[in-house]
Amino acid sequence: MSQFVAVIMAGGRGQRFWPLSTEDKPKQFLDLERSGRTLIQTTYDRLLPLTGDPKHIYIATAERYVDLVHAQLGDVPKENLIIEPVGRDSAPAIALASLTIASRYADPIMGFFSSDHRIGDVSRFHDSVNSAVALTEQTRGITTIGIKPARPAVGYGYIQMGEEIGEGLINPGYKVEAFVEKPNRAIAESYIASGNYVWNAGIFVWHAGTILSELATHAPELMRPLSTAFRDGTIETVFPTLTKISIDYAVMEKTSKVYVVPGEFDWDDIGDWVALERLLKNDQPEANTVVGKHIGLDASGNIIYSEDEEGVIVTLGVKNLVVVKRGDAVLILQKDRVQDIKKLLEDDRLSDVILEKTGL
Repeated sequence: MSQFVAVIMAGGRGQRFWPLSTEDKPKQFLDLERSGRTLIQTTYDRLLPLTGDPKHIYIATAERYVDLVHAQLGDVPKENLIIEPVGRDSAPAIALASLTIASRYADPIMGFFSSDHRIGDVSRFHDSVNSAVALTEQTRGITTIGIKPARPAVGYGYIQMGEEIGEGLINPGYKVEAFVEKPNRAIAESYIASGNYVWNAGIFVWHAGTILSELATHAPELMRPLSTAFRDGTIETVFPTLTKISIDYAVMEKTSKVYVVPGEFDWDDIGDWVALERLLKNDQPEANTVVGKHIGLDASGNIIYSEDEEGVIVTLGVKNLVVVKRGDAVLILQKDRVQDIKKLLEDDRLSDVILEKTGL
């Protein structure tokens, strides 16, 4: 049995959670649930039993977050931090991590996991990962863990499942027929009705040799310069010049060696403020989701978040708003506009003011 090595992807900026999440301290380093553990810490907690030792857990992150990683994950050896000089999307990050780990182990099985996912049933999560590892051992292919849809979500990509494959797995494995882009609601509903689709959660399991071979085949413009730079010690110079591309586009949508294990655990991609409603499991649809002090009258369906322990947010006659207060910054928007927060931060007319007035 190959050694299992877990890689936590922690280089994202979490812009859609501004102003709580900032470039200096993005959401993966925050305790959104007020549980006492940050998102990256809970990710580490559920991966440690699968690797058996912190030395088999690696963190792919940016240079500016190294101190945060050390502070929050002190048991992970410093040499297990894989530093991306700049963000170039997931394929270059995965390629660099795979080259690093392949140089230290004899063709291990690697699992890649986001640092900002919420997973409720850890034992079922472990069953899914163990099934993915077993299927990878049997096929020497690329295995992804998909999530059985809980609703017709239009914000996720989907995976179409084909024939069942694998022997003796806790969770069944399937050949992947296709990766499909984010659908509209009608198409998402048809996917759920068919029973043959799962959400693409961006969780991957493969042998180091397999993914490096597939990257060399399907993304040579990425792997040729990166492999040379890794060998020559010139990553700092070469990495910023690499193609900016996701692993889905670089490999997953091109390879014929991809399989999927459906996960039956409670999962959420904590991607924006609306996810906070699901995270905190508000059982009253007309009520507000509140973290901090709030007084409301005739106000419902709002998401209200404040770090200010002394102040209070007061609402009157408003519905379906997001109201966030952190320090001197207050953000107010309609819930259906949360995806546009990135556009807000990219607007030069606002970004200078945001930085000057708030330091965020």
